[in-house]
Amino acid sequence: MKQNLKTTSKKPLPTKPAFKKEVIKNKQINWAAYIALAVLLLITWFLYKPTLGYDFTNWDDPVYVLENPNVKKLNGETVKYFFSNSSASNYHPLTMLSLALDYKAASKQKTASKNTQELSASRFHATNVILHLLNVILVFAFAFQLSRKRLIVATITALLFAIHPMHVESVAWIAERKDVLYTLFFMAGLIAYLKYIDQKSLLYLLLTLILFILSLFSKPSAVVFPLVILAIDYFKERGFSIKVWLEKIPFFVLSAVFGIITVIIQSKDAIAKIETFSMFQRLMFAAYGSITYLYKLIVPVKLSAFYPYPTLNEAGYIPVIFYLSPIIVLILAAIVYYSARHTKVIVFGFLFYIFSLILVLQFVSVGSAIMADRYTYVAAIGIFFIAAWYVDRSFAIKEGNLYKFRWPIAAVLILFIGFSGNAAIKQVKVWQNSETLWTDVISKYPQADVSYKNRANYYGKLNLTDKALVDYNIYIKLKPNDPAAYSNIGNIYGLNNQIDKSLDAYSKSISYDSVNADTYLNRAITYARAKQFELSINDYNKALSLKPGILEVYMNRSYTLLEMGRYEDAIKDYSIIIEQTGGNDDNFLKRGLCYYFLNRYPEAMENFLKCIELNPANATAYYNISVIYNSQKDFAKAYQYALKAQSLNFQVGAQYLEGLKSKQ
Repeated sequence: MKQNLKTTSKKPLPTKPAFKKEVIKNKQINWAAYIALAVLLLITWFLYKPTLGYDFTNWDDPVYVLENPNVKKLNGETVKYFFSNSSASNYHPLTMLSLALDYKAASKQKTASKNTQELSASRFHATNVILHLLNVILVFAFAFQLSRKRLIVATITALLFAIHPMHVESVAWIAERKDVLYTLFFMAGLIAYLKYIDQKSLLYLLLTLILFILSLFSKPSAVVFPLVILAIDYFKERGFSIKVWLEKIPFFVLSAVFGIITVIIQSKDAIAKIETFSMFQRLMFAAYGSITYLYKLIVPVKLSAFYPYPTLNEAGYIPVIFYLSPIIVLILAAIVYYSARHTKVIVFGFLFYIFSLILVLQFVSVGSAIMADRYTYVAAIGIFFIAAWYVDRSFAIKEGNLYKFRWPIAAVLILFIGFSGNAAIKQVKVWQNSETLWTDVISKYPQADVSYKNRANYYGKLNLTDKALVDYNIYIKLKPNDPAAYSNIGNIYGLNNQIDKSLDAYSKSISYDSVNADTYLNRAITYARAKQFELSINDYNKALSLKPGILEVYMNRSYTLLEMGRYEDAIKDYSIIIEQTGGNDDNFLKRGLCYYFLNRYPEAMENFLKCIELNPANATAYYNISVIYNSQKDFAKAYQYALKAQSLNFQVGAQYLEGLKSKQ
């Protein structure tokens, strides 16, 4: 029986031309990506280039750099110190190490140029800008990989990240080096994790863990990393199997360890006491922060370096928006939850946003501000990714509901980019120096007391005492119990020779802080200027009891004792000064006077001669030696030293000279 033959169908191999088209298409995508990145980096560079000429500010920059002895000397001991100790109420050794490297480089530049001015901030700003540029690249790569190589998604996400005005604070503020540095490792870690998901290689998972650790060493905020990669698992539809949870254990363990370390460190002074706010208030603050950050990302207006806590109205209530915030959050959460039926993008973006913000939503109050622009530096990426995804979708899917609105959507995006870029340019200018920074805060939040204090401190260092006094007086009306402010006011009145007002200010400061040695020292000096010597000595002694060995006390008390005629006590103080510092010509001159008034002429002569040895132009010492020789009836030497004093413009009486000359 004849059988019918069956033919087997084989899948035709791709033809050579089709393969070429695919290669050409990929090359086109790669070149387009490089061009897009180049444009993004140029835009970012020109936006932040002005910061290279900006100064340090007096907001944390002194604590992190200018007054930090460990940053000023980079060696093996300081590296060890950074990794074994906290700095500025935080544990971020890599951040401090990067600042130390900048300090060393900036110091060399200063020496090479023989610059006698203060350390230039240019190198520090340049490093921040470079790190931000690298972060733009990483955000682009992350969005590109996560969106399955959607160039528009990557470009828009990275562009919004690069130029959004809320990100200026993280880049233009030197003390926020920790933000741009931890984000570098954070985003690199997310990219490595995406590679792990795609290629199933444990090496990428290990690389992810290493980058996570580096991020933790840069800023404790990185502890949210395990939550963010769980959000990526959701978006990539990995499923939450036992394997997925097991691979996260090292990440959560590290987060817990660094979280505990941070709480221990910050509980000393940065975290508000538990009883400061009720749990209900904390929930309202958290809800308010989550929607306000989102609002300002979409409508970036009235941005500020400082957002004060709300003030109570006449009835004792905080603004209505705080009470409405939990309701708004619940409505927004419901919308996001409903969107999960249709897409994972919105849920992922909001999870990325909330997870990145969760530590700074004031469940635990840190610092004196209710929110800060810098906290959106990473969190905003989730929101930008959502926006970029739907802009891309409106053009890419012709059958979609958004396609007919693609040009209005594009127009809104262009307007938003233009508005954000212009706002960012203005926001960058805010960070020129302490004056521009705090003036901007005052213009937006006049009730922010710290801004007047910091601007006054800045004016004080520039000897603009009138401006400083105006700001201090406004500050103490807003915060009338700050001892440091009254002490500074006392300094200003002292410089203006308004002794009574200066004493009143110091006394007010002491009434709020009775254990500050510096305030007692300043009041003692002022009492001495007012010839109230006994009160002056009492304050000098109090300062020494609070801060034993403080050299400034001996330097000032010694002269007061000399004025009072307490020569033995003055000699003791001058001897301590000379022993500790080696002494200068004035120290020996004054101690010599004390010996002279005690009729101890050999010791007096010894001190006057030492004074001349240190400063051959000290005319007073020559004259005093002349007086001693005259008392010893050695008229020739007395006349010789008197002439020397006269040659150095000391007013030697003609009668005295004639008398010496006639007695030879």
